[in-house]
Amino acid sequence: SATFYNPGWIAHDTDPSFLLTTMAAEAYQIKLKDGLGQGTEPTSSTVTTSPGYLAGRFTIGKDRTWQWAYSYLQKVKFQFDAVGIRVDPGAEPPPNGESWFSGESFRQAEANEYWYGISFARNIKEDVGLGFSPYVVQRTMKSRTQTSVQNLGLSGDYSQGYFVDEYDFWHVRLLAKIGLAVDKGNLTYGMTLTTPGLGLFGSGHVVTNTTFSGADLDDNGEVDPAVLVSDYQEDLSASWKSPLSLAAGVSYQVGSTGYYFTAEWFNAVQGTQAMEPESFYSQSSPDQLRIYNLAYGAKSLINFGVGFEHAFNPKFSLYGAFRSDFSSIPSDDADNLQISNWDLWHFTSGTSFVFLNMEFTTGLQYSYGSGTSERFGSFSLGDEQGIEAGLATHEITYNRLKALIGFNLPMGTESQ
Repeated sequence: SATFYNPGWIAHDTDPSFLLTTMAAEAYQIKLKDGLGQGTEPTSSTVTTSPGYLAGRFTIGKDRTWQWAYSYLQKVKFQFDAVGIRVDPGAEPPPNGESWFSGESFRQAEANEYWYGISFARNIKEDVGLGFSPYVVQRTMKSRTQTSVQNLGLSGDYSQGYFVDEYDFWHVRLLAKIGLAVDKGNLTYGMTLTTPGLGLFGSGHVVTNTTFSGADLDDNGEVDPAVLVSDYQEDLSASWKSPLSLAAGVSYQVGSTGYYFTAEWFNAVQGTQAMEPESFYSQSSPDQLRIYNLAYGAKSLINFGVGFEHAFNPKFSLYGAFRSDFSSIPSDDADNLQISNWDLWHFTSGTSFVFLNMEFTTGLQYSYGSGTSERFGSFSLGDEQGIEAGLATHEITYNRLKALIGFNLPMGTESQ
């Protein structure tokens, strides 16, 4: 884990090993209270593998002044799927009622980020290590919002609408972590600087398709002309920026118990466009210019964590931790891509033990948080305009339970 959190520690620990943590699973639920109007709760529940990592050591040269390692980790893994179907369960169909209203909605969002790195470190003093971890980072993001509405009136008049908004892109950037680690025996401390991302290349596409027919969109009592707004653009250049950050941590050992504290500051990322599709004119209204909004940005913030570990004997330890995970997504319109704007709190407990000469780590983590977001549709029974009603905000709640098993496989020294 030093390759990512503080590569300076690689210089202090020269035991050859092969660390693999792939056996991790998580279950999480995202609930949108009144997400499609009053009384609706679109919910996304997912059971999946949790992001893992793979790391190991290797040597270059004979003097061994520098210690080397490689690492791979999936830094981001997020998936959100929500639907909301309404067929007026409380309404009377014609001729007793005024109309039949159907409805359908769908929203999917997915983000992944993969880090590939080489780390190298050396002791600049006996108790001070300096390390570097350059990374190649690949990020993928895609989202699709889709809504279909129908209405059958008392006189047999029929109206319908269809709406699709989609983007999909990938991007590769470079960044590096620079770590300084000080080992004073019972007291250890360190700092890690993460550079801003340097964009290399990326590509993506966008799709938008909106149609309405037989509908009174402006609520003036008359049926408006049909609406068609459709566009598709591919092979667009994509970009993604990540911020400068600075982390510091300290641990103190009292007998068989260690206490830990860490905090990290993240700089803001100025709002920018992930892709810049060309604006276009609506097919049904040639004088209406349509402009894509694929803006994203990040606000400055500080996250922190505390933990402890108690060793009952050389082969068995118990640990616990608590950390914050505040969202960097701005509360204004500076970010139009990401929906995970909720602040999270993580509680972790677990054990470490030795079995068959391998050190195992088991853990269980519970996370929860909440936030707000704008509705992507409105199917409220009280909304006369249905999907065209004002899109107010709604509350999002997030709950996750994660379990993991990791192990440290010793590879032996050259003499062995």
